[in-house]
Amino acid sequence: MTTFIASPAADSPVRLSGTIRHYRVTRDTASFFFTQSDQSKFGAIAVAASLAGLGGQAMATAANATSLEEEADFVQFRIDGVELKGWLWRSPFKEGDVVDVAAEWRDDHYEVLGVVRLADRTIALYPHCTRGRRTHVKNAMKWWFYVSLFFDIGMVALSAMLNTPVVEYWTGAFEDGFGWFMGGMHVVIAIAVYSMTKQWMPFVRVAEKVFQTLGLPNPAGVDLVKWSKGKHKPEDSFEYGAMFFRY
Repeated sequence: MTTFIASPAADSPVRLSGTIRHYRVTRDTASFFFTQSDQSKFGAIAVAASLAGLGGQAMATAANATSLEEEADFVQFRIDGVELKGWLWRSPFKEGDVVDVAAEWRDDHYEVLGVVRLADRTIALYPHCTRGRRTHVKNAMKWWFYVSLFFDIGMVALSAMLNTPVVEYWTGAFEDGFGWFMGGMHVVIAIAVYSMTKQWMPFVRVAEKVFQTLGLPNPAGVDLVKWSKGKHKPEDSFEYGAMFFRY
């Protein structure tokens, strides 16, 4: 098993169009993003998100929290004799597909950043590249709201267990200093979500450039996770909507 330390970069991607030839794909592990400190943050928020009902997001986050390496597809193929290779989170493509590719030139090949199959508008990108800047920020705010709500509901449940009215409980809690602790916890959650939002920004910038290169409208407002809902096909693998998408 080979480990690749990868970092996203998309200074000037170009659009290549044609038919996939000599297609090869290898499922492998690589360290794309996370550090040890990120691991603990994601583990805590994954639990809260799961309890808040964000099943898909929680599953992906929990998977990321268990290891610093993630699985992805390393693809290699040719278009009109030009060699392309790179990482896609999950590649649903095959030999003979007509595609558009966003890629950057390296020393002897094009580095793949995103691929669209034109027939059914199926798209796969470099890992974690799923949203534009505006939708990324909106998604982070949703996470902050749900995780904060989870803690608040927990406190209301505690009040019910103690058979104490909520107002009375909180009044006493603030008198004892516990209320200030809970207020501090909300601040900690906000800081953690803000930190992760910033850490994802390199992927957001790459995603926007790929969206622009491939001709998707309003790159800052793209949300592939949301757009993929309702477009599932029977032949799609379970990663559809999380690792590859349709728009």
